[in-house]
Amino acid sequence: MEEKAKVDRILDVRGWSCPWSILKAESFLRLMEPGKVLEVLASDPQIIKDLPSVLKQRDDLLIGVEQQKSVYRIYLRRGEQRP
Repeated sequence: MEEKAKVDRILDVRGWSCPWSILKAESFLRLMEPGKVLEVLASDPQIIKDLPSVLKQRDDLLIGVEQQKSVYRIYLRRGEQRP
């Protein structure tokens, strides 16, 4: 992760399947100001494969992933582009 960015919001989607986790993360990011960081706690490993392609469609960035036992900590930075 880039220089341990300050997390502005946390979204816990542990136990949710990948499509729902991504949709929820997208909706949280839309409500955030550009440059803010969202930490997503997820348990479905598919999110690591699918999320980057979804983020490319917007101006949001995947800035880091940490895997701990049964949880992925995914760090996303809100891009400049507004919905």
